[in-house]
Order: sequence, then structure tokens, then C-alpha cells
Amino acid sequence: MMRLWSAIIGLCICCLASVANAQDPKIDITSEQDEVTVGQPYMLRVKVLVPSFMPKPPVFPTFEVPGLIVRLPERSTSPVSERIEGETWAGVQRTYRIYPMKTGVTEIPEQQLSIVYKDTQTNEDVPLSVAVPATTITATVPEGASALDPLILANGLNIEQTWQGGEEELSVGDAVVRSLEISISGTSALFIPPLLESASSEEPPASSAEGEETETETETETETESAATFAPYPEDAVVTENMERGVMSGARTETVSYIAQSGGTAVFPDITLQWYNLESEEIEEITLPGLTVTVAQPPQERTPIDRQTVILWVLIFVLTVVVVWVAYRFVYPFARPRLQRLQERYDASAFAAHRLAEKKAAAQDLNGLFVALKQRSARGIAPGEDLEAAITALGRAKYRDGAEQGASSQQWQIIRSKLRKERRTLIFWHHTSTATKLPPLNPFI
Repeated sequence: MMRLWSAIIGLCICCLASVANAQDPKIDITSEQDEVTVGQPYMLRVKVLVPSFMPKPPVFPTFEVPGLIVRLPERSTSPVSERIEGETWAGVQRTYRIYPMKTGVTEIPEQQLSIVYKDTQTNEDVPLSVAVPATTITATVPEGASALDPLILANGLNIEQTWQGGEEELSVGDAVVRSLEISISGTSALFIPPLLESASSEEPPASSAEGEETETETETETETESAATFAPYPEDAVVTENMERGVMSGARTETVSYIAQSGGTAVFPDITLQWYNLESEEIEEITLPGLTVTVAQPPQERTPIDRQTVILWVLIFVLTVVVVWVAYRFVYPFARPRLQRLQERYDASAFAAHRLAEKKAAAQDLNGLFVALKQRSARGIAPGEDLEAAITALGRAKYRDGAEQGASSQQWQIIRSKLRKERRTLIFWHHTSTATKLPPLNPFI
């Protein structure tokens, strides 16, 4: 009998537990695709059902993680109802549009969903926090777009460029304003990179082929022209997004003002952007032409001379005049005899005679060369054997029958080379030690 009652009680407990479990809220997560293209929407739906109703709207998770753009389209949240075991359950469904920004698998960790619903038995509010299980999103790139950098996949892309200033010659301090209006459809405008950041002022090559387009901003057109420099002042980019009938589109506006800092010529570069058209499945390219501007050279400003500078220069001039007069009046009379003796000693030295010989050789004066070398020999330094041989060869080349005109010029060069070589030995030769020596007899034979 006791066993029968125990079995009845256990069965009742199981039935109550099953009823309780059947009354718990139900959460369902579904998606429309297994993979998605980068920049295209991954549709994720979260549905929560309760056996009664929810007096307060549920707090859904955001699903925001790095590398994903999460957007809620119009009417993303809507009421739903469903028949479960013969009873009508009410709830809410939310649809997320998640745009992956890079290829590969991105994992969304477990998040919490908070709800409040009415208990059917006690009619009291029951708060509940339910864990939404983790999910993963796999993003791919079309084969033809794998080489794009930056990666832009869209149904359409259009760029309008406007310039303000630069058509006529500028002055230093004038501005050139470059603006871009970029519109994109089929994806978020966040995929559009900054385009004017890479268009800052750069110095150009000195010259280029005719008709060749340069892609860097230049400051000169020829080697003789000066380089104009510009200081960029960018404005904050404005990015907008629109969602129409489930298709995302957007726009990006960029504006940079370039202020001329110096005169010269500058060439603002072309801007090229490649993107992949999802409709035609081809890579398209957009090129925005640059602009050549000329900045007038500013007038040279003369720095005014202040009074203290003028007084300083006058004092320096007066002091210099006084020092020169004192030196000429008192120092020069005492130094002049010694300077004359030094000059006379130099004129009587073998080194002076050697320098005279070098001058005569440079002038190709053979008689003068003989006289200078004779003086040098008289002062104790006879010509070396190499120099004597060169002078003898010069005489043969100049006076023999059938002598060539160029031969004597070649011999003169040899003589000058020999004289330069002997000069090194004469620099430290003291002339007084050889003043009494007799010159050698017939030094040139």
C-alpha cells in the first residue's frame, strides 16, 4: 500500500514539473542564411513567447561586437502569437541586420534578454533574465574582389567633387577648398575610407614626361620654379545612413581647406578608388581629377634697422679705423725694416729662384727657365737628373729637323711636373746655409 501511495505522489510531482516547464518563456533564434558577403546584411531574428502577456517591453541584446555593424530596420520589432499545446502564447519578435566588415568567422558571445510577464495563476509580474545562446557569422568575399584594398562591395557608388578657389593666381594666405560628396547603395557608408587624407601637400619630381599625370601633390613644375606649400585644415567627415525597404544606403561628406603658406606652383593629386559592383560582379574605378594652382610670391619685407644696431656698427667702424691708424703710425715703422730683411732673404733664397723657374716654365720661356735655374744652382740647389733630362729632351724636340709642334708642348708639361716634384724638397731648405757654396760647373751638360 505504501508503495502505491509513493508511486502516486511521484507521478503527481512529475506532472507538476512538466506543467511548470511548459509555462516557462520560450526563446527562438533563427537566421536566413549560413554565410553572408562582407558588407551585406545577415538577417538574425530573436523571438520570445510567454504563456500570458508582457506588461513591459523586453530588453533585447545588442549583438554588437568588433567587426560587425548592427542595424535595426523599420518595424524591426513586432508582436507575435503562437499556439502551443492548445494555448495561445503571446510575444515579441525582433529582426537584426548585421553587416560583417571583414572576412572569416565572427563569434557573437552569449548575451542576456530581460523580460517581465504575468503569471497565469497568481496574476503577478514575473521578471526573468534569459541567456541568448552564442552564435557565429561567416563572411565571405567574391573571388573577383579579393584583391581590393579597401574592400568596398556595393550595388552603386558615386562621388561628386567640387573645388573652391585655385582657378586664378592665389596669394599667400588664400585657401583652396576640396570637397567630396560620396553616396553608396547596398551597404553602409562606414565602408568608405577617408579619401582626402592621402591628398596632402608633397614635393613633386623635378621633371616629368609630357602628358604624364602625377598622383602626388607637387610644389614645382620645373627645376627653376619654387615650391608652393599648403597647410591642410580638414573638417570632420559627416556620415549618414538610410534604410529603405530593407536596403541600406548612405553618404559621406569630406572637406579639406588648404591654406597657401609660400609662393610657387602646386599640383593637387588625382584620387582613384576601386570598388566591386555586386550587380555586375565587376570591379569599377572612379578617378577624381586633381588641380594645378599657382601662388604669387610675396613681396620681400625689409627688416628695419633699429637704432642700437646702427650705433653698434658705427662704433665697430670707428674702432677699426683707430686700430689701423695706430698700427700704421707706431707699429709699422718698427716692423718695416724687419719685413724688408725677410723679403730680401726670400728673394735671395733657392726657393724664390725655383718659383721663378716654375713661372717661366708655365709661360714656356726657355731662356728665362735657364736663368732661373742658374740662380737656383748658384744658391746651392742644382737641378736634378730627371729635370736636366727633361730640359735636354725639350731642346731636341724643339730644334731638331722635322720636329713636331705638339712634341715641345708635351715636354713643357713634363718639365713643369718635375719642377713641382722638386719644390717639395725646397720648402724646408734654409737658403743661408748654402749662400757661400759654389754652383756646379756646366749643370746642363
